[in-house]
Amino acid sequence: MRYKVVGPPGTGKTKTLLDKVKLYLDTGISLDRIGYFAFTKKASEEARDRFLELRPNLTKKDIKYFQTLHSLAFNNLGLKEENVMDELNYKVIGETSGIQIKYAFYEKNAWNGVFTSDSEYLTLINLARVKRIKPLEQLDLNEHLGKVERDKLEAIDIAINQYKKVYELIDFTDMLEKFLEKGSIQNKLDVIFIDEAQDLSKIQWDMIEKIEKDNGCDVWIAGDDDQAIFGWAGADVDSFIDWEATEMPLKQSVRVPKTVQQKALSIISRVKDNRLEKDYLPKQLKGQVIDVYNFKEINMGEGDWLILARTNPLLKQIPLILKNKGFFFETKDGQSISKKFYDDILNWDKFRKGEEIAEVQLQRLLEKIKGKPNKSLKWYDAFTNVSQEKIDYVFKMIINGEDLSKSPRIKVSTIHSAKGGEATNVVLFLNQTINTIRAANKSVWKQDEEYRVWYVGVTRAIQDLYLVKCKNKQKEFII
Repeated sequence: MRYKVVGPPGTGKTKTLLDKVKLYLDTGISLDRIGYFAFTKKASEEARDRFLELRPNLTKKDIKYFQTLHSLAFNNLGLKEENVMDELNYKVIGETSGIQIKYAFYEKNAWNGVFTSDSEYLTLINLARVKRIKPLEQLDLNEHLGKVERDKLEAIDIAINQYKKVYELIDFTDMLEKFLEKGSIQNKLDVIFIDEAQDLSKIQWDMIEKIEKDNGCDVWIAGDDDQAIFGWAGADVDSFIDWEATEMPLKQSVRVPKTVQQKALSIISRVKDNRLEKDYLPKQLKGQVIDVYNFKEINMGEGDWLILARTNPLLKQIPLILKNKGFFFETKDGQSISKKFYDDILNWDKFRKGEEIAEVQLQRLLEKIKGKPNKSLKWYDAFTNVSQEKIDYVFKMIINGEDLSKSPRIKVSTIHSAKGGEATNVVLFLNQTINTIRAANKSVWKQDEEYRVWYVGVTRAIQDLYLVKCKNKQKEFII
């Protein structure tokens, strides 16, 4: 049997799937015959942890198949991480092929197969493969922004394959291709669950069909086509929309307040192409949508916050502003003050007081100070190689009452990286870049995906949404 759970933001798609997992277990099906797969490693691990809360008698070791489809293929085929292509490998290929590659990598630790590169050639080749078409076919679709030469595209494709063969390397798409060719699951699965299904590529849908056919199992998928924002990486939202199954619509959001929902619906209603119609209720809280003309004027002294922009370069000034205000925050590069550094401060204070600390912690402290430890000194005098700027920042945070022992209450992110997240307060910069504008103008489906991106950004808000206006109105996304 096939089932499709369709749920707008905050309607409990993952919870619904986990409840169904529990029901299958209650019927006597063993856990090792249940597969739960999500688009990202983070999502699969969060689902696993939430499931363990439902079944406290179990541990992580008891759960075998809570992972991404790439992880399933990787583990099933007995592959090793040292055999996976990395950024250096692509740079070497670029040098031998006569193209400059500044960056080329799969999304770090996500295990979702999303490939990012500044090379239009590498992007095209990878996109074609996950869509299961030839690179030249992808080129002929004319969806790319830069100049691409046909002969050069073919030559680079050949060079990549030769390089992988010589050095016995694979990439993330190879994992799925090899699984489709010869992969099989050791234990027959009775049911599989697919979360975030709107983000799956054609090759991932083929993998699901193979698992379904090989195992004769029930298949549950959950997603929301309105949140399909990875088309640029090969996501096939039409496969999600057109997938025939018994449909289970979710109609009550526990996240999105009334005012924010109104703003969100005004965006998503602009989608012109294939879309599932939905009717869902917001939570009772009205919430606020506030236009802002100067980010610095937003009072972020309390509460949890999510600061979002369309691309990473649009966020480059935000960390400096937050540091000047003395706020504790997190970006894609990590926390503004690392937990280890804060632990060092606490451990130094214990050391000064004569309290016992672990040997490994003591060793870290000794590495931070010059010569013989002087217990009369405060951490900022005892530690070496700590800038005055960093010291001042720590003091500002302490004065502000920031709790450095917990996770940062402010997170800075692109809309794509924040997908699946939420915060009481969301700040959304309305700036667009030349490339995002150009891409949206390429075709109807690219414009539709752009609407979906902004819809995702708006619907991260649990209570209040702050819309930061753009000085250059030609680059502002109009909500």
